[in-house]
Amino acid sequence: MADGPENCEDLDSKTVDEGKVEETPAEDEAAQLRDKLLRLTAEFDNFRKRSAREKEEYRKFAVEQIIIELLEVYDNFERALESAKQTDDISSVITGIEMVFKQFTGILEKEGLEKIECKGAEFDPYLHEAMMHVEHPDHEENTVVDVCKPGYCLHTKVIRPAMVTVSKKPEEK
Repeated sequence: MADGPENCEDLDSKTVDEGKVEETPAEDEAAQLRDKLLRLTAEFDNFRKRSAREKEEYRKFAVEQIIIELLEVYDNFERALESAKQTDDISSVITGIEMVFKQFTGILEKEGLEKIECKGAEFDPYLHEAMMHVEHPDHEENTVVDVCKPGYCLHTKVIRPAMVTVSKKPEEK
C-alpha cells in the first residue's frame, strides 16, 4: 500500500467509515440547500400550473350568472314570437317586445353597461369615432350632430366608441 494514505486521517476533511465518505458541514449544508431549491422550484411550478387551471376555469364560468339572466330574456322573446304569430293585434306585440327589451337593457345596465350619450356634446376621440364631418350652421364646430351607431362603456372602460357625425365650420366663399 505504498500509493495510498497510510491512515484515514490523511483524506483531507473527509473520513472513511465503512466504505462511506462523510461530508463536511459546508458540503452537507450545500446539499440541503440544493434539495430545498429543487423542492421549492417544483412547488412553484405546481402552483403556477394550478393557478393557470383555476384562471381558465374561472374564465369559463365567470359569465354564468349573466347567461342565466339572459336565458329569461331568451324565453320571453320565444313567447313573444309565438304570440305574434297567433295574433292580429300589433300593439300588443309591440308592447310585449318593448317589455322584453326593457328586461334585456336592465340586465346589461345592472352589469355596468352604459350607453354613451353624445348628441350635442363636443367630439371626444376617446368616446366617439367620427364617421363624417358636415357643415352645420346651428351647431358649433366639433359638435356631435348625429349618432350613426351608439357607443357603450362597461363600468369605466369604453368597449365600443359611438360612431358619429361631427359639425365643422362652414367654408368661407
